[in-house]
Formats: sequence, C-alpha cells, structure tokens
Amino acid sequence: MREVSPVITLAGVRETLEAGGTVEVECIESPTRVSNQFQAAWKFYAVAEVDGQTHRLLLVHGRDIKTKTIRTLTGLLSFGMDLGVSPISVPRHVGERAVWKIYEDTSED
Repeated sequence: MREVSPVITLAGVRETLEAGGTVEVECIESPTRVSNQFQAAWKFYAVAEVDGQTHRLLLVHGRDIKTKTIRTLTGLLSFGMDLGVSPISVPRHVGERAVWKIYEDTSED
C-alpha cells in the first residue's frame, strides 16, 4: 500500500490530469467587480485514484507548502488554459465547485 500525501504540487496535478484524473476548483470568495475585472478566490484539488481508492489532494506551491489560490477571473482562465482543460467552468458562489479535466476529442474526421 502506498502512502498518499494530503497535498500535491503543480507537477503532480499535471500527471494526475494526464492519467485521467480531474481537478476540482472551489470558490472560497465570491467574485466582485473591481474596475474592469472580477476578483475572488479559488483553490484547487487534484482528484485521483490510487490503489483503488479515490483521493482529493490540495494543490500547494512553494517550499513552504502554501495553498495555491487564484484571485482574479483572468488568472483562473489562464491557469485552466495552462493545464489544458476544457471546458473551463467557473464556480461563482462560496463553496461551489467545478470539475476540470483534459478535453478528449471523440469526433471522427
């Protein structure tokens, strides 16, 4: 049995997505309009199956293991694009969650 840490790095999130896992985006501060952009706060979890069990791992960054939090809608969309997920759903209310995954093109040309 493998030990699973309750946190994951960005590199681990990318591996999780490539292996068919998902990313949960949770709104922790509802969006408000400030000038010409929306500000809020979202945090992220990688959801992956390890040894037959599903684990939800908090995305952290840096050596001090701080929770990765994005504070603008533009930043959230950019992060989703960088991860290669589609569609990029945006939770708008505190506690609301969206699930991101790698887009799988099933159309036949």
